[in-house]
Amino acid sequence: MDDKNKKKKHSVPLNRDLVMKRLHHRQEGKKASPMLLLKDIFEETDDKDRFVGDIMFWKYFEDIDINRIYHTNSVEYRNLKVMCFETLFYLFLMLCTTLYAYNLQSQNVFEGRIEQLNYWRGCDTGGNCRIQRVTDVQGFWNWMNSELVPKAYTEYQGAPKVAQLETVFQNSGFPLYWSPRYIGTTRSNVLLGALRMRQLRVKPNQGCMVSKLVQHVYPNCYAGYTSARESQEEFMPRFAPTYLAQAYKWSDKATAKQTSISGASGEYDGAGFFIDLPANKSHAYTMLSDLHKWRWVDQLTRAVVLELTTYNTNVDVIINSMIIFEFTPNGAVSGLVKSNAVRIFFFTPSLQGGQALTAFIFFIMLWIIYVIFTCWTLWLMYKTCFNYLGQNPWGYLKRSGWVVRLTFPFRVLYQFYRYGWNFADMIILGTFYAHMIFRVTTFTNVSAEPALQKDVIGHPEMFMPFAKLIEPLTLGNNLLALLAITCWIKLFKYLCMSSYFRLLVRILESCGARLVVYCVLLLVVFFGFAVAFSIGLGNTDEKFSTIEKAFLVLFFLLIDGFGVDQEWFEPGKDQMMPLIFLAYIFLIYFVLLNIFIAIVLDTYSMASRVNAVDPNKQNPMIVFLHTYYNWMKGQSLVRDDSEEHMKSEELSITLELLPGLIRRKWVEKKRRMQRVADQNFAGMDLFPEDRENQQKERSTVSDWMLPSTQADVFEQMTTSAGQKPIELYDIPESVLKKEVTRAQLQRLMDEDQSIPLVLGVRRAVDVIRKFKAPATQESGETVTAVKAMQGSVFGRIDKLERVALDEDVPNVPMIQQISEQMSAAVTDVRNQFRVQLTGVIESTAVLFEHLVELTQALDEVRANNDGVLEMVRNNALAEAQGLI
Repeated sequence: MDDKNKKKKHSVPLNRDLVMKRLHHRQEGKKASPMLLLKDIFEETDDKDRFVGDIMFWKYFEDIDINRIYHTNSVEYRNLKVMCFETLFYLFLMLCTTLYAYNLQSQNVFEGRIEQLNYWRGCDTGGNCRIQRVTDVQGFWNWMNSELVPKAYTEYQGAPKVAQLETVFQNSGFPLYWSPRYIGTTRSNVLLGALRMRQLRVKPNQGCMVSKLVQHVYPNCYAGYTSARESQEEFMPRFAPTYLAQAYKWSDKATAKQTSISGASGEYDGAGFFIDLPANKSHAYTMLSDLHKWRWVDQLTRAVVLELTTYNTNVDVIINSMIIFEFTPNGAVSGLVKSNAVRIFFFTPSLQGGQALTAFIFFIMLWIIYVIFTCWTLWLMYKTCFNYLGQNPWGYLKRSGWVVRLTFPFRVLYQFYRYGWNFADMIILGTFYAHMIFRVTTFTNVSAEPALQKDVIGHPEMFMPFAKLIEPLTLGNNLLALLAITCWIKLFKYLCMSSYFRLLVRILESCGARLVVYCVLLLVVFFGFAVAFSIGLGNTDEKFSTIEKAFLVLFFLLIDGFGVDQEWFEPGKDQMMPLIFLAYIFLIYFVLLNIFIAIVLDTYSMASRVNAVDPNKQNPMIVFLHTYYNWMKGQSLVRDDSEEHMKSEELSITLELLPGLIRRKWVEKKRRMQRVADQNFAGMDLFPEDRENQQKERSTVSDWMLPSTQADVFEQMTTSAGQKPIELYDIPESVLKKEVTRAQLQRLMDEDQSIPLVLGVRRAVDVIRKFKAPATQESGETVTAVKAMQGSVFGRIDKLERVALDEDVPNVPMIQQISEQMSAAVTDVRNQFRVQLTGVIESTAVLFEHLVELTQALDEVRANNDGVLEMVRNNALAEAQGLI
């Protein structure tokens, strides 16, 4: 009754795919770790330094043999020592990098930049900016006179002079003294140098075409700005004032001392037609009036860039501002302000106190730390290259051709980057050195720029090219951000030493490559939808006006969501865009995002099974620290049999003194180790004696080889020389003289349980003592230890064979039940096979009958066809005779 009341277990129908999948997962889960395969090599090889620093100890940290860590001369101990110091050094590097990045940042930089943005935009508390009122050319000139000049030439009564800058003229004893002026109402910002205006123009009829319908009225057209369409032609009117000549003459980027800048309508180069506003306010009004009068801005103008630099005296921040007015081919004008702020100690090293001195100290300290880190990375690359080649790379290159030399760096990089965290090291080093190059370049540019020298900087009649200096600093700051996040991401590499984070690290390592492929697929899908949305909504929605904007909008829709426009579904509207949007929602949200989750979950299910934490196993790093601490105190933690109290003759034994079974087992193990070494490490020879013997065997004839000619057959029949029995344990003579240490013999006995069973002992030292013992005399015959062991084994076999044949076999209910079930299953299968075979035979008979009927019918059709042909011939012949 109890069995009937139990719920029946849901049976899962088995098929080939399901069985293969389960088998695949089981095989993946049972895949042996390289640390276990190479364990014997680590112990047997004499070149233990070759494995120090190998990445396998990071990849398979959890598989490190705990018992070997107690031996301070083992490969495991040496690598854990290197790993420990590497972890401590990297934590120090990450800490210094983070403190350096934190020291360079300041809230004052952000506040100074925002203050200048709002100041030049003319924004109020409601966010309404007066620069947005500029919509045409006349509005542009009005803004220049009513907004720019009053803001750039703020008047103060009794304001102190910032500095006394002297201008000396040749052949004159009356120098002029200048002082930078304040701007703004708080008198905290000082204008450094002059304000420079630069115009960019286009060539007519470049990138556009005038319709023939209006060509007689409008012969020329003017397209948008690109570097290929930029006009360099001088356009100064004949009677324009001569002091404005510079404004109508094109200058290259080096002469203008300005940088490229991006606006709402395009990217604008640093060259162009420029002029500096004078230091006097009334002179500035006059210059703007003359420029307006003499048509400095016309239909060829595509952008006017105003650049100025201010210095906030309260927080030591330099703010470079650019005011951009874009003149589109449609006739519209729009204004835009961009500002970049940098702390003053970025431009020159400072040994003064405070954050400037701290930043300089970190600057020098990071150079030292990263040079050490670079040497460490190059050493790892050398180790990887050495293990890959099996020899010194420099000697290998000397003996190689030019093709191998050219491809050698790429092969080394491939081998090195197979471990993903090494790629993070290269990103860290690349971004650090690029950041530092930008900073050092800024120092050298400041010292080489005449306008930025200490006795000239801030001169109101000279332009200060701070934009050229801030641009590399901005790029360097972006690289510093990438450096910081990469440093913190690489911290996961070292978290694998903790069992709490190890599973997470292994998941990241396993699914990294698959997620890269997934991201490529996602970008392709996003780009396709960006093209569709740009075509369908580009004319009605500014967010989708270009493919780049549509791509970014769709990408962020994935995170923030999107409000559906009700106008899409109004009567009479085109329904294609709603359908495309629904396709985007379905493909991205319901398919691709679920694929991402499936990749992570599949990796997690595999990693959680393969990298399951053994609660009884100690942490290798903690064991190392404990061992290292005791080693510092001069204590050893080795727990196995100590060799200190053994005799020297008990520490090893020659292979020829051991029984043939032990010899064979030892040779097989050495050959297996050699195969593993050949697969993982080039040039590692663990068993040279066997390699030489195998080469000899290839060149000689074995007893098992068949004769190749008739002469060989007769020679073997007539010649008795050389006939000898085949050895059961064929061991080369050179190998028999090989010494086997106690530790090696003990490991062999621990791995193969049949050896202790045959020998009757479990300790290697007992085996050495037993087979090194002198021979004894029994009944006048010399009995060696091997003969005594053989007699013992034969006695055991004889005892096992003495079994009474008429003894009743015990009745085991479970075995009887299983045998009955197997018999019933075989009978059932046999009956089913007979039924199926009978059905096949019957079907074959029916098919044969139908084939016979088909053959007979074909014969009748052929006969009828022949009769018809004969009748046709006769009729044709009769008609021919009647006509005659």
